[in-house]
This record gives sequence, structure tokens and C-alpha cells, in this order.
Amino acid sequence: MKIALECKDLILQRALELFLKQYLVRKADCDFLVCDEKVEFDKPQFIICKFSPLLSVPFSKEQLFKALNDFNQALEALSKQAAELQRKEIESKIEAITQAFRKEYEQAIDEAVQTLKLQLLKALDNEK
Repeated sequence: MKIALECKDLILQRALELFLKQYLVRKADCDFLVCDEKVEFDKPQFIICKFSPLLSVPFSKEQLFKALNDFNQALEALSKQAAELQRKEIESKIEAITQAFRKEYEQAIDEAVQTLKLQLLKALDNEK
């Protein structure tokens, strides 16, 4: 779990820095951002505020870690779902390409066999 912080409330920011120091990374390298209000950022945000469904103020260190772990697990589950969906889409494309190749190959073989039959019949007719 790699976390970046961005809180307007300096007390909350300092408390989170103390609690989460082993998980803190630069904003560009984080899995998600912990903040006290929605910010313009392209990664998931764990928002801590009075009415947040994730974690409201005040909170204990244990509540913080439980909520962060739950959030991280939900993100990982979503990521696995997306990867599985992508894998299935790729498998479907490969299957479609394989089926098309198989059909073309079978047609080519059928045509070659038909041509061979005709040539053999002509050769037999010429022998008579």
C-alpha cells in the first residue's frame, strides 16, 4: 500500500504523516491519495472528513488502518476484475482469429483435395 497525502487541515496532515510514515510515497508513485476534500487527481482518493463514508473525523489509529486496508483491498479487487475482463476479451479475440484461420485453412484444403480428385480423374480418363 503506497499512499500520498494532501490535506488542507494541517493537524490532520501531521497526524496522518505520523500514523502512515511507512506507507508514504510521492504523489506520482502512490496507489491512492488520502485527503480531506476531493482534489483534481487521476488516482483513487480516500477522503477523510466529517461526513465521509470511508472515515470520519475523529478516528483512532486502528480505525484509520482498518478503513485504509478495506479501501486498498477494494481497489485490488477492482483491479483484478478489470484484468480478468481484459484477459477474457483478449482470449475472445484470439479465439475469433483462430476460428477464422481454421475456416480458411479447411477451405483451402478442401479446394486442394477437389483439385487433386479432378486431376486424378483426368489422368484415369486419359489412360483408357
